[in-house]
Amino acid sequence: MNNIKINRIVICAALALSLTNCSDEFLKEKKNYGNFNSTNVYNSYSAATERVNTLYFSQLPVSNGGDGNGVGNINDITSVGRADKWSKSTEEFGGFSIFVNPEQELTYNSSDMYDYFFVANDTYSPWGHIRNCNDIIEGVSGSKDLTDDERNKLLGQAYFFRAYQYYMLVKLYGGVPIIDKVQDPIGTGEANIVPRQTTKDCIQFICDDLDKAAKMLPTVWENASSDYGRVTAGLAEALKGKMLLFYASPLFNRADDKTRWEEAYQVNKAALEKLNQGGYGLTYATNGGGNNAANWARTWTSYTTSDGSVSEAIFVTLHNTADNISGQPNYGKWNDWEHAIRPKNANGNGGLTPTSEIIDLFPMADGKKPSESSIEYDKKKFWLNRDPRFYRTFAFPGEEWQFDENGLNLAGDALKDKIPARYKTGKDYELWSYTWYNNAEDQTSLSAKGWSADKLEETNHAVYVRKRSDDLHLNANPFYKFSESVSSPKGFQKSAAPLVTMRYAEVLLDFAEAACGAEHYDEAVKALQQIRARVGYTAENNYGLPTDINGNRAKLFSAILYERQIEFAYEGKRFDDMRRWMLFDGGAGQGELKASWALTGFGGNTCTYLGVKPLNGTKRHQIVLYTTDLAEKDNDHDPLLNLRPEALSLDEDMSYNASTDTYANDKVKALAKFYDTYLKRKDNNLDGNDDALTIKFLPKYYFLGLKQNAMQNNVTLHQTIGWHDLSRNADGLFDPLSEKLPE
Repeated sequence: MNNIKINRIVICAALALSLTNCSDEFLKEKKNYGNFNSTNVYNSYSAATERVNTLYFSQLPVSNGGDGNGVGNINDITSVGRADKWSKSTEEFGGFSIFVNPEQELTYNSSDMYDYFFVANDTYSPWGHIRNCNDIIEGVSGSKDLTDDERNKLLGQAYFFRAYQYYMLVKLYGGVPIIDKVQDPIGTGEANIVPRQTTKDCIQFICDDLDKAAKMLPTVWENASSDYGRVTAGLAEALKGKMLLFYASPLFNRADDKTRWEEAYQVNKAALEKLNQGGYGLTYATNGGGNNAANWARTWTSYTTSDGSVSEAIFVTLHNTADNISGQPNYGKWNDWEHAIRPKNANGNGGLTPTSEIIDLFPMADGKKPSESSIEYDKKKFWLNRDPRFYRTFAFPGEEWQFDENGLNLAGDALKDKIPARYKTGKDYELWSYTWYNNAEDQTSLSAKGWSADKLEETNHAVYVRKRSDDLHLNANPFYKFSESVSSPKGFQKSAAPLVTMRYAEVLLDFAEAACGAEHYDEAVKALQQIRARVGYTAENNYGLPTDINGNRAKLFSAILYERQIEFAYEGKRFDDMRRWMLFDGGAGQGELKASWALTGFGGNTCTYLGVKPLNGTKRHQIVLYTTDLAEKDNDHDPLLNLRPEALSLDEDMSYNASTDTYANDKVKALAKFYDTYLKRKDNNLDGNDDALTIKFLPKYYFLGLKQNAMQNNVTLHQTIGWHDLSRNADGLFDPLSEKLPE
């Protein structure tokens, strides 16, 4: 194991001033405790708190995370819904990631094989994070000048973050070395060489830490303003429940051991109770979803109900709009999600492109999948009659997407070439992302570049990700400070919107899944109904749920996973769910890695069991809506510019009765007619034009192998089965599913 010496730690200040002024003071420097005197630090509550604050700064996910191994970023092991390698391994985004590339097999020495186990830079190493936690635990435990209450609060946070770091490792690798004390950075020999432990032992270690944290932490912090964002007892219970849900899932539970499901059920049930005590819950759960899930969308801009009585966000990364200072630490900690999803003709970064597969997968207005709904699905007018959350997850041609331009002149020199002149303010902005071509052949090509309306030029995708948008129509006081600068910051970059890593809805669906596994069917169905009721479904149609799921374990599991797919789209959750349930291939090929790895539960194949299609062997596409008329490919020849109807505000009733050809309102009818008359749909390739190249997630990828540098640094480390062991020049022997260690 690599020895860790603490050389420099940047200290952040109090977590937030208030929810509405989200962490404007979050990173203003107080002291540098990189080379600290433990007596001075741990014998003062304020100094020890600053030391604990480094755990938040270094371990919480960042808004652009997910595509590296920590080097150059604070923490980018966690997907946050961007088009990172995790999400590009699912149906949410296209483009072959390293995990699903059919032309490449990852090995222990692949140059682009990311390594989350061994990171040489101790600022970003998981073992550096764990060492910091251990140092705090030892220092605070040994302090004689702290009160019991102070000591518990400090230790509770340290135990939580140590468990969180191990949770991140174990879900990827299975068993890893357990380091529960500060190693001497100068020492050598057996004391600093720790082998991998079994997955079961690691999970027990994680659960023990989280039990300690839950006992020591408050359910809600007394100072709701300055301590907003700190971890709580309910969050500790929820993370324990999530770890046990992983352990009960087919990835770790090939024989479908019901005792694991029962344990996960009990812990997740306790987590919900603890969170309820702290004032957490589903926001707007009792007053309907608003127009097209407007209140659901406010979850990411208000985080509480209008009266502040219920908070949904239980694990957050706070941000600010502070300016960066040249030559100083990066005090400007901005959330650039809004910038990422906004189209370039709003001075955004260009937007994120959802696949046509996930768009066609979303429920219809009756809550059913399009293939199972009694409502006819028109693939060209894909936005009609959809689940209310559809309208807050995606943006499509013909809708408003308002923003606060911060009083800037959108027609000024800096923006006139980007933003159409008719948009005088951000309230005027409308998305018209259709495309036209200058020849008939390109209209049917699945790769040809056309020209997109309103200076979108060659973006060529009709639909954008809108999820978690700080929409001015819903939030009159947005978190961002819009900028016209052509350099950083620009557009929506400077945003203080908190990043929600876990929310109450996730714990509720974790509970539902565990309850289903443990055969507490009524409770699982009730949890599903709560999720659906929040966005407007009612008991009159069974909340849009299938009528035969209560008592049918496989169908109920399938309904829960489908609900997770919809509720958490573009929140970075899908890859973990696909791994847990082995949805790339249903678990086929596991027995070839090791005979005991073959699934004996879940019907021997999870995809067949759930009734879903494996992702392996498929390709992903993007929707292009193109004009029937040809035109020159430039900004001056938009064939539909003067034919557009009034854009939708998303307050409209989006329903249409095909049997009577009746629209709920004239605005929806006019936009539908516009689509019918002037637009055609095609689905362009996102995974390349070679039909022989399809998604290929290898069986060995369900558990990551160790890279070369880790095995060289600690020769006692056994490689994972399915991967080559460099130290022993043989196949790996470490079994993440076994309760025994290799000899």
